[in-house]
Amino acid sequence: MTIAAPLDAAAASYSRAKSIIELWTGAQQELLHVHAGLAIFVLTALLFRKRMRSPVPLACVVVFAVVNELFDWWVGKPINTGEPFVDFAHTMLWPAVLFTLARRWR
Repeated sequence: MTIAAPLDAAAASYSRAKSIIELWTGAQQELLHVHAGLAIFVLTALLFRKRMRSPVPLACVVVFAVVNELFDWWVGKPINTGEPFVDFAHTMLWPAVLFTLARRWR
């Protein structure tokens, strides 16, 4: 068995879950990227007991955003050339702002 089969299944399940969330909430993907980025940032800080000025929560958001775009690419989601970068920016904006502000006032 190759690695492609489990990746195909995981990417397809993840893509279906994202579609269900989009339908259930009625929110567009851009807004969901913003919410996901903030949720991952805050939950990582809480779960790992790190302050928001720690690079750990921000790094988790980066990893999530990259993996999300890789899964989109893996399932063959039709994308234009700039979409992954815009999605990444939507996911990272507010976590990066909170991280920067938290580091400013040590």
